[in-house]
Amino acid sequence: MVTAQLNSTSATREQTTIRVSALHAMAYCQRLYYLEEVEELYTQDAAVFAGRRLHVELENEDDGEWEDLFLESVELGLRGRVDALRTRVGQTIPYEHKRGRCDRDEHKQPQAWDSDRIQILAYACLLEMALGITVAEGRIRYHADNVLVRVPMNNAARTEVRTAIDQARQLRVSTYRPPVTDNERLCTRCSLAPVCLPEEARLAHDDSWQPVRLFPDDDDREIVHVLEPGTRVGRTGEQLKITRREQPVEKIPMRQVEQVVLHSFSQMSTQALHACVGQDIGVHLVPGGGRYMGSFDTRQGCIQRRRR
Repeated sequence: MVTAQLNSTSATREQTTIRVSALHAMAYCQRLYYLEEVEELYTQDAAVFAGRRLHVELENEDDGEWEDLFLESVELGLRGRVDALRTRVGQTIPYEHKRGRCDRDEHKQPQAWDSDRIQILAYACLLEMALGITVAEGRIRYHADNVLVRVPMNNAARTEVRTAIDQARQLRVSTYRPPVTDNERLCTRCSLAPVCLPEEARLAHDDSWQPVRLFPDDDDREIVHVLEPGTRVGRTGEQLKITRREQPVEKIPMRQVEQVVLHSFSQMSTQALHACVGQDIGVHLVPGGGRYMGSFDTRQGCIQRRRR
C-alpha cells in the first residue's frame, strides 16, 4: 500500500476532508449523499458486494501495475483511495473499475456517467497535489460491456471538482434533507431506497403520483420443505416426485414451486437438480439441527428477500 498525506496551513488543517466516494454519491443523488454523510444511514445490497468482489478479483489478477493508493489533501478538502494507478507513455493515469455498463450519448458512443466522471476527476486532482504532476486524463473501465472511457483533465474539470467539494460542504451543514430526485429511475438502482422511501415521499407530496415498483413482485409460488429423513426428490416430466418411506409418491408441478428446502438426510437426484436450476427453483440444504449449509440458486439481486 502507498499512502500520501498532504500538509497545509493550520487554518485549512482544521477543515474535515470529504471522501471522493461521497462526491460520487452526491453527483448521483443529493439525498443519497445527505443520508449517508450527514444522517450516517448506510445499507448494502447484492450490487455493493458484487462491486467489492470485482476489486478483489482485479487485485488477484494484478499485472504488476496495481496500486492501493490512499490520498488526502486538507487544502483541497478531499480524501480517497484510487482503484489503480498506471503509467502510459510517461503519463500517470488513475483508473476506476465499474462492474456495470457505461452511459451512451445521442450517437450511442460510450461515455462516463456523471457520478463516475466527478469521481475520477477528483482522484486526478488529488494525484496532482500529492505528486506535483499534471494529470492529462483519468480512465474508467466498465466491465459489463468491456468499455474503457477516457475522461480528460483540464482547468474546467479542476474547477468542477472544487465546485462539487464546496457544494458537498454546504449540504453537510444543512439541517434540511434534500428532496427525492426527479429521476425516479435512479431510485430503482439505489441500495438506500429501503431507507430513503422515495416513492412514499413522492406520493406524500402529490396524491396523483403513480408509484413505480422499486422491488420485484412477491413470488407466489410455493416453498417445499422436505423434512423426513430418507425422502428422495426426483423428477418425472415437468413434476417433482417426492418419495417417502412407506407412503404414496407425491408429485408437484415444478411451475408451482419457488424453492425446495432439503432438511436432515433427504436427497435429490441430479436430474431433479438440473430441472430446478433450469426453472429458477432454488434448492437449499439444511442438515440436522437447522443450521443452513448452502444452496443452488441462480436468481440475482433482492438479497434481503432471499435471506428472509
